[in-house]
Amino acid sequence: MGLRFRLIPGGTYVLGSPPDLPVQYVGELREYRVVLTPYYISVTEVTNEQYGRFVAATGHRRPLYWQDRNLNAPQQPVVGVSWYDAVAYTDWRTRVTGLVHRLPTEAEWEAAARGGLIGQPYPWGSDPPDAGGCFRANYYPNDFAADGFRFTAPVGSFPPNGYGLYDMAGNVAEWCLDRFTPSRLTAFGHPEARVLKGGSWMSRARELRVASRQYAAPGKADGFIGFRVVLLPRVAGSKGSGSP
Repeated sequence: MGLRFRLIPGGTYVLGSPPDLPVQYVGELREYRVVLTPYYISVTEVTNEQYGRFVAATGHRRPLYWQDRNLNAPQQPVVGVSWYDAVAYTDWRTRVTGLVHRLPTEAEWEAAARGGLIGQPYPWGSDPPDAGGCFRANYYPNDFAADGFRFTAPVGSFPPNGYGLYDMAGNVAEWCLDRFTPSRLTAFGHPEARVLKGGSWMSRARELRVASRQYAAPGKADGFIGFRVVLLPRVAGSKGSGSP
């Protein structure tokens, strides 16, 4: 159905900000360990072409910016999708294939983004995203187009991480399944706010760190928000995508 996946090994992962690095945002998690079972995650963010198949098959509403020529090329990541839209897409894939598809949890996303590295700020290591004049992600340096792209880049335009995954930093901020915690941070926002990871084409370098996290109401859709998909190595059961 157009998506390629990589297997992320099960085991213990060290996530969050290492103790020798300052926490740069309120709500950013200090280093912690988590045990994950094996799962697959899509090699790239879901593209306009891939999402378009879902829209055509189901009649689901078209995302924002669907007609925007800056953002709607077939191989650009789909944007303007809410958390609910992303869940509807994964549920559709589950129904069609009989295999469980869903959004990644924050821990799954971050473990995959690290590509096997431990304690490094970025998916590629410790170098800044523009070290040596070689850009490693689509983001906002000082000129949006300095990295070669004024808006979103076609998926896979930058080198992959150690797990062969593309755009785990920059391009689009990616929805995760989890509610954002601690809840006190969303007291003036939406109590059901969901986690966004990875930064985007509108982000500064510090927001590309794998430990960085944002949140948004699940109904929010914007030109910098997209998603990727997790595939579980088991047959779909009675429970759908669910909500933790």
